[in-house]
Amino acid sequence: MYNNFKLYKETYNFILYIYPEINKFPRVYKYTLGQDILKTTISFFRKITLYAKHKQNCLLDADIDLEILRIYVRLTYDIKTISFKKYEIISKKLNDLGGLLGGIIKQNK
Repeated sequence: MYNNFKLYKETYNFILYIYPEINKFPRVYKYTLGQDILKTTISFFRKITLYAKHKQNCLLDADIDLEILRIYVRLTYDIKTISFKKYEIISKKLNDLGGLLGGIIKQNK
């Protein structure tokens, strides 16, 4: 359905990557910080889907979700829930999503 929309595909791939990583979190963080990461990721994905399907202008809200995700990921690294290598991988994926989203936002101005 959205195969030609790269941001949609990359966000979907990010969800597939992050979900197993959250399942590896210690119990104390899995059901708090981990759930917040999942909820924010799904919220971001929902906004991208709304834009792709209905051209609703929710891209700035998606950008806020992305910034919150960056903060959550930094926090998981700082409290030693993920390794530096995982932090780098996840941060790169988020930066790639941010680049795609930023391009769409600029295109729609």
